[in-house]
Amino acid sequence: MQASDTGSSSNGDIVGKEDMQAAVFYGPNSISVERAPSPFLQGRPALEVKSCAVCGYDVRVFRNGHRKVSPPVILGHEICGQATENIDVRGGVRIRKGSRVALYPIVPCLACQYCHAGQYNMCTDLQEIGSTLDGGFAQYVGVPEQTIKIGGLVQVPDGLSDEEASLLEPLACCLNGIYQMGPFAAPARPAVIIGDGPVGLLHLQLFKNLVGARTAVVGRVQSRMHKARSMGADAVLEYGDDDDDVVAAAVLDFTGKTGAGSVVIAVGSPAAFDLAVKVAGKNSKISLFAGMPGAQRFSFDANWLHYNQVSVMGAFSSVPGRLEEAARLAKEGIVDLSQIVTHRYSLAEVEKAIHTAETYSGLRAVINKF
Repeated sequence: MQASDTGSSSNGDIVGKEDMQAAVFYGPNSISVERAPSPFLQGRPALEVKSCAVCGYDVRVFRNGHRKVSPPVILGHEICGQATENIDVRGGVRIRKGSRVALYPIVPCLACQYCHAGQYNMCTDLQEIGSTLDGGFAQYVGVPEQTIKIGGLVQVPDGLSDEEASLLEPLACCLNGIYQMGPFAAPARPAVIIGDGPVGLLHLQLFKNLVGARTAVVGRVQSRMHKARSMGADAVLEYGDDDDDVVAAAVLDFTGKTGAGSVVIAVGSPAAFDLAVKVAGKNSKISLFAGMPGAQRFSFDANWLHYNQVSVMGAFSSVPGRLEEAARLAKEGIVDLSQIVTHRYSLAEVEKAIHTAETYSGLRAVINKF
């Protein structure tokens, strides 16, 4: 269907609400930038997308598909958007038309026991913007009713750029992982982050500036390892394919031979789990933050786990309160998101953005021209 152009007029009113430009995912290695129905046709509130970052999840879905993704769908869940109308959210807060917001991507059922407890990321029947629902690789993204009810729109502080604001969602996820591991003793024991990508470097800033822990980063990519050093890592260690024991010994030296108090697996490599077990100390916490290949299994000595009181935990997404806290931490400079954004693309260059993400070129790539 041929429809009028979609965009914003000079006075902020939306024109051409019937359709929009979007990158539609049709299946593995198939994505098309084309006209697509806009969320306005469904009568739902919508955000004009200002920036959407490319997550590793987007890369995996693009290349291999995913069990919970049924094409055609628009990917992208790390979103900074601008309200196209006034939206009243939980607690009597009004998001005014023209305001910039970060969008919480989990859409909960609001009926299960986890939703009743406010643990929306654990919902037994959740949907996800950019996965099961159309996401941010488009000019507009719809805002589900459930998102409004749970306060899933968070105002972006004035000092943040659109690109930085699109990283508030992954920062909130890192906060969720940190709080899963806490509370932390004072002074905090050494922390080790396995993975030198954007998520690893967000964890680095949180452990250094929020927890107050000496922190080591284990990585593979020289440019990212250099960035970790510049961002204050107390040690940066290179991990190769055949030197697991060598790196483990270096990490243990960093911890004073006692092992790390916190270990974050921020890379989807099974070998990272084996390293984590080797460097975790007594009373330590291991956070499996990154997703792993399907059907991946791990094994370790159960008595080691028992006698050393080691906890192994997962961390998935976040809750709206963490997104609010992420905005505060970024506003206060406790976390510097500007260092994480390294590449910017137009929507028409979506495949270039995905390629940048999957080849570890720089850190986060964002789509910010629609």
